[in-house]
Amino acid sequence: MTPSPFSPQRRACLRAGLASALPGLTGLLAARPALAKEWPTKPVRLVLAIGPGSTADTLARMLAPRLEARWKQPVIVENKPGASGAVGTEYVVRATDEHTLLLGTQSSLLPRYTQKGLRFDPLADLVPVRKVLHYQFVIAANAETTRQARTLRDLVAQSKASDKGLFFAGTGPGSLFNLSFAILNKQLGMRYTAVDFSSVPAMNMALMRGDAQFLVNIPASIKGQIDTGAIVALAAISPQRYPGLPDVPTLKEAVGYTGYLPQPWSGIFVPKGTAAAVVDRIASDVAAVFEDDGFRRQVETSLAAAFVSPSSPAAFARDIREETGLWQELFKSLNIQPE
Repeated sequence: MTPSPFSPQRRACLRAGLASALPGLTGLLAARPALAKEWPTKPVRLVLAIGPGSTADTLARMLAPRLEARWKQPVIVENKPGASGAVGTEYVVRATDEHTLLLGTQSSLLPRYTQKGLRFDPLADLVPVRKVLHYQFVIAANAETTRQARTLRDLVAQSKASDKGLFFAGTGPGSLFNLSFAILNKQLGMRYTAVDFSSVPAMNMALMRGDAQFLVNIPASIKGQIDTGAIVALAAISPQRYPGLPDVPTLKEAVGYTGYLPQPWSGIFVPKGTAAAVVDRIASDVAAVFEDDGFRRQVETSLAAAFVSPSSPAAFARDIREETGLWQELFKSLNIQPE
């Protein structure tokens, strides 16, 4: 019979060691709620990987004072655009102070599949905290273009009739705007060239100047121009028409489109290594802010065709896993390679 590797003396030592460790272990477990209660201990930076004037920027500046009231610390909105979202995202990934958050979108994650030489892995180096809003997209053209192409079907035909096609206003090959249209165009079959600009406002201005004929954007970003007729929304990238744009047909209604419909969102992330208690605290406080019906309606009204998303850290992480898997398959089918 094989003797036990633990002698009575050894077992006694182990029991004594465990007894001495238990107070420390108990203290460590108790520290988690204490950490959440004490956080934040200094100003919080809410970073956007996109320039000022975007819909996400508007959301951040509406959200910041509400979070300041709960956290009793300044919440500083910082815009760090560049490289289709990679610059601002890397800035957050490298932060180690547990007080730097990212208000990100799909564009924060997609560089993993669209950019060569990326110095970080957004899926591994960011922790999803909470999805905040779902947005909706439209395909829109400037007024000059719609004098000849009054519908999306007309726009597709016009692009095919031109040797050079049309110019699409975007913000970079890896941006959600450019990638979304590349996916849609698998069925639409438009002939076009993407012209990329440094920010969403610059992209919108280029469309109105005639430097490009059409774009994909969030309705709130161009609502003023839609209202004046300077920009015309031709199709809603959605299964249903938008309540704020009831006369704009869906893609299926406009051209019979039956493929994947990109749906943009905004969500909060923190760097890998942030304490779980801090993640839970941020998620809980953001949820509490949106429990105010008045504030939620204000956000959804101000950011037309945007809807507050029910979420949690676990649900947001699950959504991202499912969505990035779908994008990967779409990129393969479209032969979109890292550049």
